[in-house]
Amino acid sequence: MFRGRLGHIAAFAVGTSLFAAACAGAGQERQGAESGREGRPAGSAAPAGTLTSRQARHALLTEAYLGSRWTEVTDSADRHDGLLRGTVNARDWLTHEEDAAVCRRLLDRLGDDRILGTPLPGTQAVAVFDADDGNRLRYAVGTYSADRLRAERRWFGTLAQTCGVFAATRPDGSTENVRVTSLPVPEGDGTRQALSVVAKGTAQGMPFTVSVDVALVTSGDSAITVINGGLADASHVTTGLAVRLGAPRLTAVLAGGTPPPQPTGPLD
Repeated sequence: MFRGRLGHIAAFAVGTSLFAAACAGAGQERQGAESGREGRPAGSAAPAGTLTSRQARHALLTEAYLGSRWTEVTDSADRHDGLLRGTVNARDWLTHEEDAAVCRRLLDRLGDDRILGTPLPGTQAVAVFDADDGNRLRYAVGTYSADRLRAERRWFGTLAQTCGVFAATRPDGSTENVRVTSLPVPEGDGTRQALSVVAKGTAQGMPFTVSVDVALVTSGDSAITVINGGLADASHVTTGLAVRLGAPRLTAVLAGGTPPPQPTGPLD
């Protein structure tokens, strides 16, 4: 969602989405990385608790779960700037270069749309939704190696305290100020964590503010990742809704069930 060349920031100000669907396109991603080219080797058995491609697709949210403001998209156009790309210099704001690396990794992961890195082959599915204010929500489900997921969760849990407020140098040499704070999410199934990331800077002489929520829900070795936001304020309500309604779907598919395509109760 944060990949691409520096374009015309003015166009974004009137509602063009900041986020881009991944290169394969949201529709292909909904089919998931479970396609044949990324499937498990023939004859290999999935570890217990590992999502199948079918389960990953069933665990995804649909438009009906997010409300009328949101539309699922299947385009693969790169329609934004890399406004969160930047190099974090420890000498400018931190006493430890290791801390700068932690925060640089956050910007890189947001740029790659993979906050937890790459799931195990054949276990991921992704759905992408555009809002009427130009923001975008990327909802991904996948299974990771146990050690990898534990390490990624620990890293994610340090970001609000380690990074806080910092400066990053963008590829064009300009500076953006980034604020990372913890974000409360509804309690329920799985282990849940969330952050708010806000970056302010100037691109092509025009000021911008990028506001993004990032949420994780983990159950066993599988996880939901939600990246929600853009040049309009990120909707914390929508992020919480995606977590609250999505977590039981993951729990259900891991238990061998098939959750309904439509919500069975009110969204709020």
